[in-house]
Amino acid sequence: MKGLLFIVVLLIPFGLEAQSFIPGKSYFGANRYSEYIAGNLPIIMAMPHGGPLRPDDIPNRSCSGCNTTNDSFTRELGLLIYDEINRVTGCHPHVIINQLHRSKMDANREIVEAADGNKKAEVAWMDFQGFIDTASFQVSKDFGKGLFIDLHGHAHTIQRLELGYLLSSSELQSSDEDLNNTPLLNESSIQHLLDKNLQNLSHSALIRGEQSLGTLISERNFDAVPSNLIPFPKDGEPYFSGGYNTRRHGSIENGTVDAIQVECNRDVRFNEATRESFAKQFAAALIEYLQLHYFDGDLDMSCQFITDIQDEKGDEIFFYPNPVNHTLYINGNQVPEKITLINVFSQLIKIWDKPNTNHLSLSDVEKGIYIMVWYENGKVQGRSKIVKQ
Repeated sequence: MKGLLFIVVLLIPFGLEAQSFIPGKSYFGANRYSEYIAGNLPIIMAMPHGGPLRPDDIPNRSCSGCNTTNDSFTRELGLLIYDEINRVTGCHPHVIINQLHRSKMDANREIVEAADGNKKAEVAWMDFQGFIDTASFQVSKDFGKGLFIDLHGHAHTIQRLELGYLLSSSELQSSDEDLNNTPLLNESSIQHLLDKNLQNLSHSALIRGEQSLGTLISERNFDAVPSNLIPFPKDGEPYFSGGYNTRRHGSIENGTVDAIQVECNRDVRFNEATRESFAKQFAAALIEYLQLHYFDGDLDMSCQFITDIQDEKGDEIFFYPNPVNHTLYINGNQVPEKITLINVFSQLIKIWDKPNTNHLSLSDVEKGIYIMVWYENGKVQGRSKIVKQ
């Protein structure tokens, strides 16, 4: 496919052209074969190969070389990742799910191979791709940039994640110098990030350096390639470099949404307990990756929290200034009996138990987004998002 002109036509599923999407709500294509869970984060995640439906009126694909094997448990895994991101941030990533079995429609191929000439399968394919286009448009509009994850499962014997940036095994075996120069630089599915990443990191650093997605996952005890520990697949080792969706919906040609194909090994998919553990760690790595390279703490990932509340006496309680440098003040008739500071990962940072002052020192707190939680009679009375500068 390299060297060919790749043209993308924006598809919007019928009836959604002027629709306002509610984050967390599901929207469906024709026959409910494609599902879109609307989001309010610059994260898009698609599960193209985990659908269970085998309708009789769509014949099995019989095209030469067609792969009709499903990626088991990727749909379940993707929804666990969605739930974890929502739990941690209160926000919703955009999620697109193909509900058709791969024997009926392959949502990671161009339409001719994907639908094998069946009209209903073609409509399902257009709905699926259109939902990703819709999510990408919304992310670009709301945030100016974002990341698309195409979630898959592989059956390779080496139990590790395979992250695809549209670079082959042999290309990944190239030196950092070669990866950071044309033509390999121009092959990457994260073109926008290459130009706009916050730390001005090189291509090689972004895909296998200390702050690459693979390394962030590896640090959470799940091996991944490429990463700083496994910078490339060795000769003869199987590896998926990324497919149709990564190329179509990434920034290799244009746009501000980057794409990575994530191939999950059997060990993180088939066991329920491991699947849940991996979903939590992958969600944390993904959020950290966005904060490191895309938004530097400026990303509002606390949708569930409000900036002020009314207590039982009707008095407003809020914190100022916001953003804050060193000292945070409490505006209200009385100081709460207890205040805690947590980060976007729900980790406890500080506690003020029975504070006897209306000002709180944050001089020892790192820059970032935090949540102030205050209590009366042992019960949570409110939450307030603050930004530490």
